[in-house]
Amino acid sequence: AAAAALAQRGFRVHVLERKSIPGGRASSYEAQDTGEPVDNCQHILMGCCTNLRRFYAHAGVEDRIRWVSCIRFLDRRGRVWALRGSRLPAPFHLMPSFMRLGFLAAADRWRIAAGLMAMLRAPAPKEDLPFAEWLRAHHQTAQGVARFWRPIVVSALNEEPERCSTRYAFQVFRQGFLGHPRAYEMGVPRVPLRELYGPCVDAVRRAGGCVAFRCAARALRVEKGAVTGVELDDGRLEADYVISAVPFEEARRLLPEPVAADPSVRAWDRLEVSPISAVHLWWDREVTALDHVALVDRPIHWAFNKTRDFGRDGPGTYLGLVVSASRDWLPLSRREILEIAEAEVRAALPGTAGAQVVKAAVIKEARATFSPVPGVDALRPPCETPIRNLFLAGDWVRSGWPATMEGAVRSGYRAAERVLAAEGRAEAIRVPDLPWQAIVGAPGAVDAGAGVF
Repeated sequence: AAAAALAQRGFRVHVLERKSIPGGRASSYEAQDTGEPVDNCQHILMGCCTNLRRFYAHAGVEDRIRWVSCIRFLDRRGRVWALRGSRLPAPFHLMPSFMRLGFLAAADRWRIAAGLMAMLRAPAPKEDLPFAEWLRAHHQTAQGVARFWRPIVVSALNEEPERCSTRYAFQVFRQGFLGHPRAYEMGVPRVPLRELYGPCVDAVRRAGGCVAFRCAARALRVEKGAVTGVELDDGRLEADYVISAVPFEEARRLLPEPVAADPSVRAWDRLEVSPISAVHLWWDREVTALDHVALVDRPIHWAFNKTRDFGRDGPGTYLGLVVSASRDWLPLSRREILEIAEAEVRAALPGTAGAQVVKAAVIKEARATFSPVPGVDALRPPCETPIRNLFLAGDWVRSGWPATMEGAVRSGYRAAERVLAAEGRAEAIRVPDLPWQAIVGAPGAVDAGAGVF
């Protein structure tokens, strides 16, 4: 995002990518047996992801996103329920379909609705406590937490309610579901991720930038308080400005010792991480007509019908399964995970009767995201660093967003803005959030205390 923005404004940009493919943790690898691209995990966006949508539009790939305005849930009795918008104004646009979600008891639905209204009326939490404590204080039932609050929080923040910040949970519900009638809509890639981000690389190159793969930065050369270049395996690349978009555990290693020893930089070591696991199952026949489904009361959180998403021909079905905050899965073997996944899919989808899994893949991202625990914003750095021409980007940088593609793009645009400002060409690149349309609550409370949006 930073490179594209600066290249489009006439800068000579060099992107150094350690891997052989673009996308980082949102990428695809090539299956050894078939050569088919396999995403490391299912990635989606929401209607409230305004900067990511702008990034896709500038790269010419916005038509590779399928927008879903009806989110489906499958309960353990095999019933499918739908959450969709209505003609009511925000925040009530989802209320008619929400009140018909039969996997929630009527009393639970009313308690949840009361909790959402309390969330809208209140400012951002003054004390950043675990979200589970807020839920208990607002009398949410065990079933309401298990079947509504927890699945949404875990999917959006990759963390459990007992561990995640109430401030970020507020943001998910206020900004993602309540503030605008289209914010909840889900964007699903219609192509493998390498076909989504490959054209983004092309956009940088068309603007005159250079993108080098299998090219790792080994150290930053700093002289008289400024970065003068990047040390590579086979030489050095000089630069007037450097934007570091590497993970936080790698960013500190690149810095010279006096800077790396700064307390604000050492604080990065205290950032915690949370894993995501993905299971890919290829079936020998069509096993479901659903294009996606959230699985209620199951260890598999989501199933995506990638055969339908990718428009593939043939009799089989390719399902992508997602388990967020998957700490319990990390010690399991591939075989154990596949046994659990296949058993759960067979129990959830009657169409799997008689069908066989012909191919499977398991991907465990142990360090998928930083964990949005209470107080995490004190550890996340701003874009600026103690080195005047070195800026930071990445989903872990303080952007006001949790670890998402939207947060990553916002941080990249912010870094580009800082470079432009240093050149005396100040310009706003980031675009604003969706306009607040809820008739309850104040828009200023959405991002209060959550950093710079």
